[in-house]
Amino acid sequence: MKQKLPAAEYRPINGADEAEKTTRFKLAPPRPEATEPPDEPAPPSPQLPEYEDRPAAPVEHPDSWEPAAETPEQAPPVVEPTTPEPTTPEPTYPVVSDDSEVLAEIATVLQEIAPLAEAPVDHTPSHQPVERAPEQPAAQPPSPPPAIHRAEPEIDDAETTRHQAPVVEPESDRERIERLLKFVARQEPGLRWAIGKRDDGTTLLVTDLAHGWIPPGITLPADVGLLGPGRRTGAATALLGPTSLLATYAPGDPLGWATDYDATETSSRPRELPLVDDLGWLVGEATHWRDGLPRMVNTLAKAGASGTGILDAEIDILRVYLDTSRYQLLAQYPDIDPGLLLNCLLLAATEGIATKNPVNANYHFAWFQMLSAPTASGWKAGP
Repeated sequence: MKQKLPAAEYRPINGADEAEKTTRFKLAPPRPEATEPPDEPAPPSPQLPEYEDRPAAPVEHPDSWEPAAETPEQAPPVVEPTTPEPTTPEPTYPVVSDDSEVLAEIATVLQEIAPLAEAPVDHTPSHQPVERAPEQPAAQPPSPPPAIHRAEPEIDDAETTRHQAPVVEPESDRERIERLLKFVARQEPGLRWAIGKRDDGTTLLVTDLAHGWIPPGITLPADVGLLGPGRRTGAATALLGPTSLLATYAPGDPLGWATDYDATETSSRPRELPLVDDLGWLVGEATHWRDGLPRMVNTLAKAGASGTGILDAEIDILRVYLDTSRYQLLAQYPDIDPGLLLNCLLLAATEGIATKNPVNANYHFAWFQMLSAPTASGWKAGP
């Protein structure tokens, strides 16, 4: 606890009271600015003993020392620092000193900053309250502007006709046989092909590989016909016979793109021939101990004829044998080995039986029967 110094001991400095200075420069609530008093005679100042203008030696006081009571002659007017009168200006005392102007400026500054000391300073940035618009519902995609109903202009029939899609003309007979020819030629471009329209309206497709026989693996258009089994010689056009419209292909001729033409419907119907009696049993007999054929071919032929189940892996191996034989045959084209041709025919017939495709099996085996039959001798029997 601080000890209050005795009010009797004043240390006049430059003619001013030290206690009065302390009281005037203490932070206090804002007060109205002091106005200069009118020119009136100053009130009589209390009679104080004269002291020399030098600091007195500090006097040590015991802890139990209490200041002596002030006499009425020496006590100046007491001003309560904590409860100053805001409306009554404090009387000014003449100060004879060169520091009076500095002290007056300090007092003015203290009065100016007094409001700041009275109210706590809020260092947080002040934000003006912003009026918020009522909350809108969740953002939704902007709806299209309402359609403006306008009077539609009259439609000009001539203008509409001019902007209509061009009418696709029906495919001509020439375009049709060209499309069919290139459809099969893309599958085996190493062979010569010919297609023609006969007088009876049928379309015939041939190749000069082996008497007009179409090898396996060729997908055929649905609206063409093939030559039946028989021994023939000559070029593809010669095998075709008389036609009213003809188109041919030779290896190296341009084929164009498949997308340049309409889609072609395919079918196995062109390979349909009169059924061979006991087809399964005959294929099994023909493949038994056949030179150039694996034993597996005869086994699968008998299994297919009897309806015994055949594994997919076994069918895959059979197709490998068939593809190998066909590639060897095409490699010999146009001069092919008759024995290799017959083996290829038996492999194709066996593959048809194993995969339950009787049309293909019957087609290839019918050609095998024709080409494996002995040729007629030119010798005539005696009388």
